[in-house]
Amino acid sequence: MVLVVLVITKFLHGAWIVVVLIPVLVGLFRAIHRHYVDVATQLTTEGLEKLNPIGHEVIVPVSGIHRGVLRALQYAKTIAPEHVTALYINVDDEATQKLREKWSTWVNGVELVVIASPYRSLVGPLSRFVDRRVKAHPDQMVTVVLPEFVPARWWHHLLHNQSSLMLKGALLFKPNVIVTSVPYHLKTEARNGNGRAG
Repeated sequence: MVLVVLVITKFLHGAWIVVVLIPVLVGLFRAIHRHYVDVATQLTTEGLEKLNPIGHEVIVPVSGIHRGVLRALQYAKTIAPEHVTALYINVDDEATQKLREKWSTWVNGVELVVIASPYRSLVGPLSRFVDRRVKAHPDQMVTVVLPEFVPARWWHHLLHNQSSLMLKGALLFKPNVIVTSVPYHLKTEARNGNGRAG
């Protein structure tokens, strides 16, 4: 009775902390504790069977043919030499035709898959393609290798690589999908005495 009277009469003078805030904090701490217990349970090795070799497929989204893409394809072939697919999202027929013409000159042993995207979306078509590959082979891992070039100056990042960030975010929570970046580091632009690039 004393507790009830105090809560009613002193609620606006600070008793609300005891009545509202403390139970909320206790509930929050219990939820955090349950989360950690759940994570530990899922990560434990108890009952785990012996690990078997993992089947692997690599998908390399490409935006064209340049040194960064060629390096990413080279890296992808070291992961799964016979299971690398390059994926190009067609948003411009003329650019796609130029890519097809250059592909056989610069790339060997990698299939080029072209997907039309009438709404100029990159994330959606790639995400659906990855989903189809995972569904077709649920017992293997799919690695998406993203070619990225690293600008020489920090502020150049604001002008580039936004597509890679969106793709990473879209693929991050997909089971059996690994996303990795292959950086190609650009050099600082050199200039000669005439003010032109050397």
